[in-house]
Amino acid sequence: MDSLPAGELRRLIQKQIEESDMLETLIENDNVGHCVLSDGLIVYTNVLFFTLLPTNRVYLSRSEGHRLDEIITDKEVLDYLSGLSCDSESAEEEFYFQQGSEVRIIQIANRVIQTDDMRFLDIVLRDVTEEKRAQARLRRSESLASMTTMAAGIAHEIKNPLAAMQIHLQLLKKAFTKKGSLTLDDAQRYINVLDEEIDHLNGIAVDFLFAVRPMDVSLKKQRIEPVIRSLEDFVRPELEENGIRFVVQIDPFLPQLMLDSNYLRQALLNIVKNAENAMEGGGRLDIIVSGEGDNVRIAVRDTGCGIDQEHLAKIFEPYFTTKASGTGLGLTVVYKIIKEHGGDISVESTVGQGTTFYITLPVPSDERVAIENTDEVSD
Repeated sequence: MDSLPAGELRRLIQKQIEESDMLETLIENDNVGHCVLSDGLIVYTNVLFFTLLPTNRVYLSRSEGHRLDEIITDKEVLDYLSGLSCDSESAEEEFYFQQGSEVRIIQIANRVIQTDDMRFLDIVLRDVTEEKRAQARLRRSESLASMTTMAAGIAHEIKNPLAAMQIHLQLLKKAFTKKGSLTLDDAQRYINVLDEEIDHLNGIAVDFLFAVRPMDVSLKKQRIEPVIRSLEDFVRPELEENGIRFVVQIDPFLPQLMLDSNYLRQALLNIVKNAENAMEGGGRLDIIVSGEGDNVRIAVRDTGCGIDQEHLAKIFEPYFTTKASGTGLGLTVVYKIIKEHGGDISVESTVGQGTTFYITLPVPSDERVAIENTDEVSD
């Protein structure tokens, strides 16, 4: 520095100032709020951080060197942020704030910024209100389409029980007309059919309510391996008893996902049960869990009888089934659960060779950053 000419030194300083201004402008216009902490003290905040959270605006342009409890005025948010540090795992949490006549949803995430000799905690804020509303509108649209299909399915399903009841009521009337009176034994065969068809109709109604009732899905960041292992422990004895070899493969070091473990386990159990029914003479069932870009993929592969190509496009539709005793709602529920997780599901099948269901679940954005950072270190 001492050996540089004054003009060159001024040029370097001016360049640094321009780059700093450019970076600050980018951050200010990124629609993301930032608050960077070092040893519990603020070293940087942008305007959006103050805009998205209830804050003391006195510190808007002079937050550096202050603590969060001097800036944040919402106790719930402050309690959450106070529990974060550079040693905390990356996480996301949503908070709801009343602003005038509407409710805004603010997502708070945390990540660590590592320089050559320092670590900083970056608190990242995003307004996800419109994103959540769009997701809700999409779910309502899909639900309406599903309801239309279900209504047609129910109309078809109840037609046969009602016809059977009508026929046996007519037969019962004819028997009364012919004999004048009937003993319980004379009427029992008609009554039995009526009872069976009433139970059938009740089952249709119960299944319908289960399929259309909103799911109380509670997504929490967690690892998927315990969900798969729990399912494995539950189904392995029955599968092996039926001559089915069960193999589970899970990639190590998979990122955490936003999951409702109970619902996801139920979805996978439904697929496993379908696979078991397709391998009456035994076979092999594989569950393979692997990372795939910004997703984690679950493949459930069986060596069963397979599915006709003409049926593949319909298997997730309500009341579609090729089984004589099936309700046709098992895979509809699976589809609904995976969509509630923000994921997708597809199927490939060859008659006589087997079927594979592919489930893809999105990796949270902060987990993607963690993976990228790990890859950079290993390189």
